[in-house]
Amino acid sequence: MDYIEVVDVATPLTAVRYTGVKEGAYEGFMPAKENMMKSLDMQLPKLKNFYMAGQWLFPGGGLPPSAQTGKWVVQLICKKERVKFVYDK
Repeated sequence: MDYIEVVDVATPLTAVRYTGVKEGAYEGFMPAKENMMKSLDMQLPKLKNFYMAGQWLFPGGGLPPSAQTGKWVVQLICKKERVKFVYDK
């Protein structure tokens, strides 16, 4: 029987090619003394009903901050629409 083996490889250059991310970073920007308490706004004032979530809003990045900012965006939308935010743990 013949088999086909497939291997998918991604490098920092893959991230640059597909997303344009600086230097192939995969976890947002590096936490440093200068930026630890900084974050980016989840809304842009001139774009109505536009919200941002993801690893690039807070130092460190990665999956946990991405999930957290997603939750915060949903909470913002619920507040705006006067809908109670409910979630199951």
